[in-house]
Amino acid sequence: MKNKKLLLSFFIAIIIVVGCVGFYRYRQVNAHPQQYGVTKEQLFRKNELVKAYHVNFIVHEAAVKKSKDVVQAKVKFNIRQTGQSFYGEKKNNPSFRENMYLNNPYGTSSPSIKLYDKSHHSINTDKALAHGKQPFTIFFTIPRYSYDMRNQKLRFSFLVPTKKHYVKYSLLLE
Repeated sequence: MKNKKLLLSFFIAIIIVVGCVGFYRYRQVNAHPQQYGVTKEQLFRKNELVKAYHVNFIVHEAAVKKSKDVVQAKVKFNIRQTGQSFYGEKKNNPSFRENMYLNNPYGTSSPSIKLYDKSHHSINTDKALAHGKQPFTIFFTIPRYSYDMRNQKLRFSFLVPTKKHYVKYSLLLE
């Protein structure tokens, strides 16, 4: 009987210690939650220099090609980082492609898989700003059925991170 009480007291003590450590860690992790969301959408036009937070860019060419099964978009642009890069919610991440989308409102939106430089060579997005020959070209593809279900115009969107949120810069493609 004495051993059972001792064993029960031991398990209760372990539960209390684990609970206190868990509560402390929960409070530590959630003390300063980071809220990253899109706060506004800013429309721009082709050949317009966009001066955003820590980045300037200009879209020279944008084209949409529709077939029976897919819709493809090609966007040609120049980009210049003017401050710290913070793409994909990672500090000092230079891979701006992670924040570029073919935005098909209320349908399938698509990130790009490849980025091409001026010489039409596939380029590593982590090294594009430092070693790439601009302008860059990026391609997107979405299913045709998703395109047909949209309720707004197709657009190229670039989510530019600011201090605690994103601004979505969008170019209407149609």
